[in-house]
Amino acid sequence: MATTTRVGLIGYGLIGQAVREMIESNDNGMEVVFINDADTSRLTDLGDLGLEDLGDFDSRSADLIVEMAHPDVTRKWGTKILEKTNYMFISVTALADRDLELSIEATTAKHGTRAFVPHGGVVGMDALLENRDIWESVDVVMKKSPKNVDCAAAGVDPESITEETVLYDGPTRGICPMFPRNVNTHAAIAYAGIGFDRTRSRLIVDPAWTNATVAIHAKAPGVDLTVERVEEITGVTGASTPASIYNTVQMIGATGPGIHLR
Repeated sequence: MATTTRVGLIGYGLIGQAVREMIESNDNGMEVVFINDADTSRLTDLGDLGLEDLGDFDSRSADLIVEMAHPDVTRKWGTKILEKTNYMFISVTALADRDLELSIEATTAKHGTRAFVPHGGVVGMDALLENRDIWESVDVVMKKSPKNVDCAAAGVDPESITEETVLYDGPTRGICPMFPRNVNTHAAIAYAGIGFDRTRSRLIVDPAWTNATVAIHAKAPGVDLTVERVEEITGVTGASTPASIYNTVQMIGATGPGIHLR
């Protein structure tokens, strides 16, 4: 008899709603068993599916819990969840905190659970991961309209930006706390490749831009990798994100303890 993968969702904005729809509209052996959101008004029409207190997550016996909200969720709940079940987090900027990364790895090893990081639809991620020991440099450039950047943590007023402006240029570890909801792609690339301190991130904004662009340039002896993705954007997230999350949820099968980039 086929088993059903029980999935809990944290975050019920546009991404969470899209992922739920993908799970429930496909014959994929998955079932959503709870939805949690910090804005409890989003749970009003969900009936028993809504879970107001995330501290009660274990009562739903989820095989996998998926975070689609904010890196603070992983900081507060990541290891608690991994003591009980598997966990996927799209807010990869949480891993810029080295102590948290080590804590997650130790928890998965102790409890035999798995942590997953979706690739976010980044073309070339496999090449970054497979060649991580030879890259001499990895640069990531993101271009967006300032209206699609959450600038609160950086103390920047997006309305004040009237022309092309560089908001950040430096190590990826530094950009993550400044723009935690916008640069998960940078964080995933850094984690897959040469790390948060050696990967260089640039965030450039211009109110004239209507699409989001992410360009990766990696160099090694005899290897020069350049990949660029241009996509429509809703809010602070690209259009490919829900599909990446959904596909990762389907691939949670045979992997051991640790943090997995899928």
